Amino acid sequence: MKIIKALIILLILLTFLIGLSPKSITIGKLWANLHVNSLIGFQKLIENIFNSSNNSNLWGNLIIPILEVKILFFISIMLIIIFIIISKK
Repeated sequence: MKIIKALIILLILLTFLIGLSPKSITIGKLWANLHVNSLIGFQKLIENIFNSSNNSNLWGNLIIPILEVKILFFISIMLIIIFIIISKK
């Protein structure tokens, strides 16, 4: 069991390090490559809902930074969370 945990930790670490490379694809770029129209529609929805109510720039201040996160970095964070949850059982 310790070997399996060590291998999982190694996999998470490698995913994290690869995700930090400048050539790693971002969430937004992946979404745009898969279906750019849904990304544009999501932007329009966010701008319509939140900009009309309180005049804040939610798209530029919150959503864009999330879309600029590297996909492998995001996956490694999710794997860490799953590993912590499984380890506590």
